[in-house]
Amino acid sequence: MSLRATYFLNVLMSVLVSLLLAYGLNVEAANLPTTLKVGVPTPGQKPFFWLDDRGEYQGIYPDTLRLIAKDLQVDLEFIPLSQARIRRHFTVGKLDIEMGVPMNEPEDSALKEVSRYSRPFSVINEVIIYRPELSFPVFILRDLEGQRVATVRGTSVPYYLIREDLTNEWQIAQRVHRGWNDIGLMKEAVALHYQHSENLNYKTSLPYASKPVTFRLHRNKGALLPLMNNSIKRLEEEGKLEELVCKYLCGTGK
Repeated sequence: MSLRATYFLNVLMSVLVSLLLAYGLNVEAANLPTTLKVGVPTPGQKPFFWLDDRGEYQGIYPDTLRLIAKDLQVDLEFIPLSQARIRRHFTVGKLDIEMGVPMNEPEDSALKEVSRYSRPFSVINEVIIYRPELSFPVFILRDLEGQRVATVRGTSVPYYLIREDLTNEWQIAQRVHRGWNDIGLMKEAVALHYQHSENLNYKTSLPYASKPVTFRLHRNKGALLPLMNNSIKRLEEEGKLEELVCKYLCGTGK
């Protein structure tokens, strides 16, 4: 085959590949969903997600997802379920998205098989809250060795702490505020939210543990994943995600 014929053949192949790619992208775009079903655990947890008096979901996670949905031009249907039912519904394809999934957590193999994960959009920090008059340096867990610490029942706590189990983090925040407990372990966002919204009196340590969180997307909606990741990246670069978090943690959101 002559050089000229080879050249024209290569050009023809390039054109055909471009047309096929364009056609494939158009078909994929045409098949994108118009509504995504989002599983929301019950009960809610401020400031991450909760149902307000008007029956609408508020919080860092749903607000972030709304910004992404606006970019993707899709609607959201929030479906309240227990955490166990969310996992079951997601596994069989009755849900499209789960919010705030920590990275690298152990998961059931059937759930993991159908899961696709977005890039991290936030982080969960674990902190120590303590009475302001305490003089010891409560910045790492080892500083609390032998101390009695308020914790949420079922959470993992180092063996060298004397734990006092409570039902939720709201109870921990109230008890430390009132002096019924000197020290508590909880999520930083929750501690700051209660501190600002309820005017509670305690100090908060630097994080002793951190976990990036993502959106879990069902593999049936996998075509959305690159678009979601692009949206998260843009929102992060423009400072929109930071602004949203500050809405709930800087004393400007209720």
